[in-house]
Amino acid sequence: MRSTTATQPGVKRELSLRGACEKSARSLIPVIRRATPGKTSPEAFTDLVDSLTGAIERTAELLLAGKHVRVIEDDETMTTQEAADFLDVSRPYLVKLLETGKIPQLPKVGRHRRVARAAMLKYKRTRDALRESALKEITAFSQRHRLGY
Repeated sequence: MRSTTATQPGVKRELSLRGACEKSARSLIPVIRRATPGKTSPEAFTDLVDSLTGAIERTAELLLAGKHVRVIEDDETMTTQEAADFLDVSRPYLVKLLETGKIPQLPKVGRHRRVARAAMLKYKRTRDALRESALKEITAFSQRHRLGY
C-alpha cells in the first residue's frame, strides 16, 4: 500500500536508518564483551547501545548531507597553546578570552591553564556562526547599494 502523505516516506527512511544504526551498534557488543570480560553490567551495555546508535545515526545523517565528520573525545583537555592553535589565534589572545570568561577554563595544573576541548568547539562554532552572519549582512548591504566587491 502506497503512502498518501508527504511526511511518511521521510519517517520511514528515518526509522530504517535508526534500525540499521541500532543493528550496527548491537553488533559491536560481543567485541566489547570479549575485550572487557566481567567488567560491564547489562545496564551499561544498554546505555552503550543507545549511545552508539545515536552516534552512528548522527554520523550517517551528516555524511549523507555531504558534511565532513570527525570524532573528538568530549572530556579531553587542551593546553593554551593547543587551544590557540585550534582557534588559529595567538596564545596571549586566548588567555585574554579565558580571563574574561568568554571561554571557560578548567582548574590549573600547577601554574598551567587547561581548557576543555568541548568548550573550544562550542566557542569556535559560535564564533564561526557570528562571522558567517556578519559576512551575509555585509554581502546583502553591498548588493543592496550596488557597491560590488
